[in-house]
Amino acid sequence: MCALSAVSLVIHAPPPSSTPLERYVFSTAAFPSVPSSELLTSFTGNPPPATDLPEQFRATIARLSTLSSSLSPLPSDCSFNLMMELRDDAGVQPPLGPTTPWIAAEPGLQKQRKTNAGSSNEIEAQGRSKMGRDLGGAKTTPVRNVESGAFALEMWIEEGQGKFDEQPG
Repeated sequence: MCALSAVSLVIHAPPPSSTPLERYVFSTAAFPSVPSSELLTSFTGNPPPATDLPEQFRATIARLSTLSSSLSPLPSDCSFNLMMELRDDAGVQPPLGPTTPWIAAEPGLQKQRKTNAGSSNEIEAQGRSKMGRDLGGAKTTPVRNVESGAFALEMWIEEGQGKFDEQPG
């Protein structure tokens, strides 16, 4: 079973470069990891009240709205994709195959996975040194954390180096 680590909205430059310019990250990495045998087990004690969650999400949308004016402008005719990142748990493979509708992200937006097959030096020797080069961005802006008991959702915006490279002047 694969667990979600983050959902990202990635804004790409117009073709032909299609360079990632911005990435809006909604990270669920801080959510507790529950073994599949315990998925239907109730939490012990009283669960945290969820009454303020709508207000927290509203505040997050308001913060995103105000932050957009402080970001560097985007070129016209940009495209976007919605990316789901899976946790890098041992022994878990992403659900990719000939019969699945999943599409792997571009190499620049993929984390390097540690495998038993080789070290990161061997991966670079295999011509995959471009993996992960667009993660982290040239500028990162924190948005907000939404917390409810053991669950914490972190949000931030990454502006990619390609955004600053493509600006005139």
